[in-house]
Amino acid sequence: MHYLLFYEVAGDYVSKRAKFRTEHLQKAWKASERGELVLAGTLACPVDGAVLLFKGDSPEVAERFAKADPYVVSGAVKRWYVREWTTVAGVDAATPVRPPTHISDQPSPSVISNLKDARTAWPDHGSVLRMWKGRSSVEKSGEYVRHATNKVFPELGSIKGHRGAYLFRRALGSSVEFLVLTFWDSMESVRKFAGTAPEKAVVEPAAQAVLTQYDDTVTHFEVVHPAGERG
Repeated sequence: MHYLLFYEVAGDYVSKRAKFRTEHLQKAWKASERGELVLAGTLACPVDGAVLLFKGDSPEVAERFAKADPYVVSGAVKRWYVREWTTVAGVDAATPVRPPTHISDQPSPSVISNLKDARTAWPDHGSVLRMWKGRSSVEKSGEYVRHATNKVFPELGSIKGHRGAYLFRRALGSSVEFLVLTFWDSMESVRKFAGTAPEKAVVEPAAQAVLTQYDDTVTHFEVVHPAGERG
């Protein structure tokens, strides 16, 4: 997650910080080298504050920096506070959210291979589409995408009879809805994944932890006419 550390500075900040600046910059660059501090700088025109962007699992990473910062200890900064920043756009976004017509995170090579199989290798009309839906908060949506594309889909690829998977997403108010489609040679292949009760959804604990609601059951369709097939 990202955290913003805001500094409210004293009236004589520029002159007061001068003898502490080297120590402050050394501390800031060390935090950057550790991967904690992303960006930092003074607000300009007028110089009446500063903003520091941190990355970590909790606001403690920013709070720890502020409490030991010579600018704060010396009184050059009269007040500071930390706010969690939910970043959703940009290459470094902690929880990337793209428009509904796109899938945000790039699938692993094995997933891409599976998707190619889904388009080209459905051999007969008896193949099966398995459909499932779930929802998450905007903040947790990126975690679900990574779980599905980096863990679940590659594992499906190792099951004989699995023919590919697609992940779709759309915004629904303050939540994100996911649609997962997987393709199989037959219901026998589905049972290799889902067990003896294939209508029951398979939702791993890691997925449950980031979803606000999800279907307990799935829907199966027979693939009658694969795309690109004539006749």
